[in-house]
Amino acid sequence: MIEQFTFRRLGFDSEIKPFDCGDSDLNEFFYKDALNYLRQFLAVTYVFENKLATVAFFSVLNDRISGEDSEKSIFRKIRSKIPHKKHFRSFPAVKVGRFGVDQQFHSQRIGTEVMDFIKAFFTIRNKTGCRFITVDAYNYPRTINFYKKNGFDFLTSHDGKEDTRSMYFDLMTFARNNSAC
Repeated sequence: MIEQFTFRRLGFDSEIKPFDCGDSDLNEFFYKDALNYLRQFLAVTYVFENKLATVAFFSVLNDRISGEDSEKSIFRKIRSKIPHKKHFRSFPAVKVGRFGVDQQFHSQRIGTEVMDFIKAFFTIRNKTGCRFITVDAYNYPRTINFYKKNGFDFLTSHDGKEDTRSMYFDLMTFARNNSAC
């Protein structure tokens, strides 16, 4: 379904089409902060849009998964999947900093399609080493369920009562399932 929409990187001179995902924090980021993050080299925002509106957007930035930021047992599990003699203290990741789908398009699987697009974007078109996708997911059942259905796991159980939960996805899983490697 997302193939019917235009995909583009948000730039300084980009027209920002109407968008409302129903979350004031995400809407505010999209309208007020996305270009500031771009100017400061903090995050890049991409949009899917039709002629009238922004259908979905996501912002990405560099990240890492380290033993300091995750539970030891989880980091050992992650580390065991890397077939290399040298054990790294951290592994490269891309963080989905913000992600939203316009309310008009909720419950149409667009969020899952965009998430699959992001996974492909960082496996097939990846310009640097990037093994994982991370996200600080809002700690709402619907949001957590969305990420779990899309293959994400928790990095820690210690943030269960926080506003956000640290989650990760191993891009190698996507690459193997889609013959990208």
